[in-house]
Amino acid sequence: MWRSISSSVSSLLVFWLGLPVVSSYEQPPVEPGFSALFDGKDLTKHFVVKGNPASWKVLDGIIVASAGGDRLMSRESYGDFVLRLEWKISREGNSGVSICVPSQDDGAPWETGYEVQISNAHRDDSHSTGSLYGVAPVNPRPNEDADVWHRYEITCIGNRIRVKVDGVECVDADRATNSNMRRRKHAGFIGLQDYHAGNNGTIEYRNLRIARLNSDGTLPGFTDLRDPQGWQKIKTGHGTGGDWRFEEAWIGRQDPVGSGNGGVNATRATFGDFELVVEAKPYWGCDSGIFLRSTPEGKCYQILVDYYGSGNVGGIYGEGTGGFNARSYNFNGDGTISAAGGKDVLPLPFRPEDWGAYWNKEGYNDIRARIRGNPPVIDVWLNGAHLTHFEDKEERIPLRGHLGLQVHGGKSWPAEGAVRYRNIQVREIE
Repeated sequence: MWRSISSSVSSLLVFWLGLPVVSSYEQPPVEPGFSALFDGKDLTKHFVVKGNPASWKVLDGIIVASAGGDRLMSRESYGDFVLRLEWKISREGNSGVSICVPSQDDGAPWETGYEVQISNAHRDDSHSTGSLYGVAPVNPRPNEDADVWHRYEITCIGNRIRVKVDGVECVDADRATNSNMRRRKHAGFIGLQDYHAGNNGTIEYRNLRIARLNSDGTLPGFTDLRDPQGWQKIKTGHGTGGDWRFEEAWIGRQDPVGSGNGGVNATRATFGDFELVVEAKPYWGCDSGIFLRSTPEGKCYQILVDYYGSGNVGGIYGEGTGGFNARSYNFNGDGTISAAGGKDVLPLPFRPEDWGAYWNKEGYNDIRARIRGNPPVIDVWLNGAHLTHFEDKEERIPLRGHLGLQVHGGKSWPAEGAVRYRNIQVREIE
């Protein structure tokens, strides 16, 4: 009771004195396939400090490093993986993220492994933000603005390392063609560098998570659903099934093109509580979706892939189960977005004007989801951003059902339009 009263009094004092109220950063739920590398509290749970501990602090749920801290090194070693994190650095700053470092004690991890550089000082493309420091230059050059949050996605598979900065791929380096990589191993520890510039700035890190990968890029413990024999077209209110062809990805169109006849391509297997990973590439103007727990008639919880003006990707819709619609944004006619609100809808986790950093309109986009219970609780992530948390209040369909991919019926589908889905993986959970 005293702690509660003391906290309230402190808050009132802050209010009366006119001081700014600092709210702690709350890390969003970790997407399927990933594990957290920092819980917002305990710096040493996943890392060891290889420098002055006083230069490393946890402030309001964020790792903050000043000069003199040298580096943090992960307690575990990683081979093939995807690493996602956010960082913010002061003006004229210098820092970096180390990968594939053979030993936690290596004094120059940018030489024994790789350093994914963080800098907004003037540097060439081989030493700028996003580069593999001195090994592989960036192309294109990413945004390097100081004092704002940026996102890294670093993928290491076999001999290949790819780096995305704010959703844009800036490095795709291959040991087979890059002689600078041949003497370095492609497995090891991960590190976070301190603030390495001479001024009094800081580097901040948050939302660190990592996914181990199999050598073919799939996730350990997940079932790969790429075998076309595991799928079948089902007739629904959208049509007899649509035209679905597998060419390294499922490609869906109306059947015949422009006829208005759509439908669903569904797994033969059924799933209950499960996690889903799928990459989607819809054509602008196409109305599609990913069906969760679909009945043979197509009743389901649908992850929206409505890529058109007033549409949404990543929200939840009740397909034949009540028409409820939970979404945090809507598309504008030009492909930009506007935030959408409503009861029990998560706020958009980024500014609408930053949409381009979370959506690749030219390529594939990573959609991950988790559905659990009946009535279900459903969470959806788009390219790492937690967009949707939906909790139903009633049982609408059975606990187990099919996974499906939709081609919407009707004449609004563009004649040249198609949707593509690949890298579909599922893991059933208890």
